Amino acid sequence: MFENAYFTKAELSCRCCGKLHFSDGTLRRLIRVRGRFAKPMVITSGYRCRDHCARIGSTMTHTTGQAVDVSVTGGRAYELLGIAIEEGFTGIGIKQKGSHKGRFLHLDDLEPIPGERTRPTVWSY
Repeated sequence: MFENAYFTKAELSCRCCGKLHFSDGTLRRLIRVRGRFAKPMVITSGYRCRDHCARIGSTMTHTTGQAVDVSVTGGRAYELLGIAIEEGFTGIGIKQKGSHKGRFLHLDDLEPIPGERTRPTVWSY
């Protein structure tokens, strides 16, 4: 399913080992978001292997193949956020403070886990 007009395997693969384990459903959702957004979307983090997450002190959300971080700021972040929610992303992390280079939206479509993971939800970094 990986062939698409918007994203390459390299940008969605783990930055440390190059592995790619990405959900087809999440990729389809991401492609729909990108089509509606109609602007380039720079993926700063896609799939992460467990070792990479442990090394950077991150949660394991990205190890599922159902999460991406997109570099975006200001009005574009607002626009992307609305589209992502409409397309079914249920986990939204927002970092819009500090240097523009470090600002991003985290998008995931993980299922809720009673008592552990609430969906839909929004958090800030």
